[in-house]
Amino acid sequence: MTERRDAIASIEIPLALADDGLDRHGLLLGWDSARAARYAEALVAEIEANAGSFDDLLVRAVALGGGTATLLGRHAAPVMAALRASCPVAEDAPVTATAAVANISGATFPFFRRAGITRFDFEMLSLNPADFTMVNKADNLADFPVVCDHFLHAYTNDSLGVVLAYGYESERPEDALTAVRRSALAAARTHTAHVRLAPVKASLAASEPDRVAQRAAMADALERHGLTEYAPDCFAREGREDRFTVMDAAECPRIGFGAGARTRLDGVVSRNTADFDTYCAHAGNYALITASVETA
Repeated sequence: MTERRDAIASIEIPLALADDGLDRHGLLLGWDSARAARYAEALVAEIEANAGSFDDLLVRAVALGGGTATLLGRHAAPVMAALRASCPVAEDAPVTATAAVANISGATFPFFRRAGITRFDFEMLSLNPADFTMVNKADNLADFPVVCDHFLHAYTNDSLGVVLAYGYESERPEDALTAVRRSALAAARTHTAHVRLAPVKASLAASEPDRVAQRAAMADALERHGLTEYAPDCFAREGREDRFTVMDAAECPRIGFGAGARTRLDGVVSRNTADFDTYCAHAGNYALITASVETA
């Protein structure tokens, strides 16, 4: 039997409650349960259509992202079940999901447990009330500690990650500098295991020197409290580095599912269509959802 090669798997979720701070392209905004269900069915169809295609690989880490993965709700578990049934996934493979506080409740949390999610990266963008509403208008900042105390601590203290924004313009640059540093400190003083920094969209952005200063202030605050930068804009406590990020940077084989997903395998990179309706209508047909194939 041929020894399996280590690989990673990404599942793209182009859904979000809002995207005020980052302005990512191709996301469908707002809560729509029917749309989430339709997309989850398409994901399962694509994954199952590829059953047996990756038997020479062993998935060592999974990332659910691209938008806010927790918007899948109860559908997250069957999507992950399809992945595990269709290709070899290591028993200890970490599963990271981008998250919104608004999606976490007593009703939804069991679904994420069944999906085997090991870390939630909350796209809070700020943990400082003074600038929270500038970059995140969908979540309730006051609910963040409630979710952490009542759900994540019961789950595991290693499951908390946050995404924090930096580089936004302010009438008083020193106020923005103080705010982002306080935001980083608020994360570092909790059980946060992983922090990713994200530059704000161009329409909110400050001058280059101010952006650099804000990022430096946040990095300093995180590193002084035990989170080390191990990859660009990614900080983690010792032993909590994101395996998916590390392996992706090393350009190991990557399997991608979902609208806009990218697969990198044997020197070839293929990309799925980013068109939501096209993907959902033809997810089980590789030829119809593949937008491009090129040499890596």
